Amino acid sequence: MVIIGDKKNAGPPKKRGRKSAYEQKIRPNLAQIAEWAKERTDEQIARLLDVTPQTFCKYKQEKTELFEALKHGRTALVENLYNTLIKKAQGFQYTESKTIEEADQNGNLTITRKETYTRTALPDVAAIHLLLKNYDRENWSENPQMLELKRQELEIQKQKADAAAW
Repeated sequence: MVIIGDKKNAGPPKKRGRKSAYEQKIRPNLAQIAEWAKERTDEQIARLLDVTPQTFCKYKQEKTELFEALKHGRTALVENLYNTLIKKAQGFQYTESKTIEEADQNGNLTITRKETYTRTALPDVAAIHLLLKNYDRENWSENPQMLELKRQELEIQKQKADAAAW
């Protein structure tokens, strides 16, 4: 016998109201968000999705799939920037093309030619400095005394840890 209003047979309760902004606007666009993250800020992505930056930030903290999509896009961006920085620090060659159209005395286009040049971008000193500061800290630190103090502090902490473990 089934009793009307019996909660055991009613099934899961139905949600009422409209779907959240996450379900409507963000979840269906996770792949696009990962692409946008390569070249846009979180605020710009929020505007593209028609949600407030505060709501987007809240969902970014709550929803791991959104956080991972942004992280994936940002990782690709960092890799591209890193490669560009190294290329800029080393200098590179590139090809530049120019199409030249010349007109005759009547104003009709008569001669069209394409000129191609190979150019060299010289190494960039600022990019070199940044890379050396990060890759060769011992020789390119802006404050070598602080680096030595940090080494000594680390050694003292190791000695304290060894003494405490003894």
